[in-house]
Amino acid sequence: MENKIIQKNIPSGWQEANLGDITDLYQPETISKNQMLSAGKYLVFGANGVIGKYNRFNHEDSEVIVTCRGASCGSISMTPKQAWITGNAMVIKVNENKIIKPYIYYFLKNSNLNTVISGGAQPQITRQPISAYRILFPKSKTEQQKIAGILGAVDEDIAKTQEVIEATEKLKRGLMQQLFTRGIGHTKFKETKIGQIPEEWEVVKLSEIAQVERGKFSHRPRNAPEFYGGDIPFIQTGDVVNSNGKISLYTQTLNEKGLSVSKLFKKGTIVITIAANIGDTGILQFDSCFPDSLIGITSSEKIDSIFLEYYLRTQKEYLNSISTQSAQKNINLEKLNPLPIILPTKDEQKKIANILSAVDEKISVNKKLKAKLTTLKKGLMQDLLSGKVRVKN
Repeated sequence: MENKIIQKNIPSGWQEANLGDITDLYQPETISKNQMLSAGKYLVFGANGVIGKYNRFNHEDSEVIVTCRGASCGSISMTPKQAWITGNAMVIKVNENKIIKPYIYYFLKNSNLNTVISGGAQPQITRQPISAYRILFPKSKTEQQKIAGILGAVDEDIAKTQEVIEATEKLKRGLMQQLFTRGIGHTKFKETKIGQIPEEWEVVKLSEIAQVERGKFSHRPRNAPEFYGGDIPFIQTGDVVNSNGKISLYTQTLNEKGLSVSKLFKKGTIVITIAANIGDTGILQFDSCFPDSLIGITSSEKIDSIFLEYYLRTQKEYLNSISTQSAQKNINLEKLNPLPIILPTKDEQKKIANILSAVDEKISVNKKLKAKLTTLKKGLMQDLLSGKVRVKN
């Protein structure tokens, strides 16, 4: 199929052309997975963009644009100068006498390539329909370069922000390992059943420093509509998994009839997943009900709830290892209650929680910044690549 026209009114100084008239399109040599080496030097581009590394490359003259022929059909990537491109990708080699490569890259990233996808259950892109795909672009290469430059600058900011996020997350993992084993300022340590910890610390059972209760929704079937749609939050496993430690959103609500077959947990309760996803945690930022696939942990005065939630995050792998191995993994109160918990002084607990909270706040700020930049880029692509907003030539 062909996208016969992009928009009714072509901006002054712009034109349309078939993709095949301004690029060379071809399918390169394929490579099997067992030939690929994870320790290879060169990136391998296939049906899902970058799929691994290889110790050889099959093109080196310049960067090229690739689109996936199957699986993630229509996704767009830009290869480095040297890479291996498999037969599951379609190479788009730009004729830069007619149009600059970065402009085409961004135009295709902003395009709906569904019009050139065929194959039904196994979608694919073939050369003939994608060759006929219509491209709208300024005749002036200077204007093309300025548009690509603006979008490239935003992409660079997004990439730098992602680097900060990843570096801060790495720092956080290191801090958690250090703080939960060495503490703050300790010089003497002792051996315990969970390893070496500061001499002043204790190891206690979870049930000794918190009330551990299973969520509740006793009515069957659970999806009976007469229990839902009120103003009482009813969180699910996904709300905990996506919370990053603070459960501030919910996707479902109960009415008063629903509350009568459930249980309301107070704001500040630590919630932990115990079925399918095991060991994800978050602290309720509002009163809420939840089903028995979640457990509520209410801290006693002996332990700071934020400290405990951070510590429980470090136990995810262990909890998975002791879960019941059935069709769906799960863990019960009998295994969760005796979970060993480190117990520094309350003052040290708060200091550790504050350090980790500050790092989490930096991660959160940068994730919000990345989201804003991504939204900005989307708007700029729609405006600049249609000629709706013009840049000075």
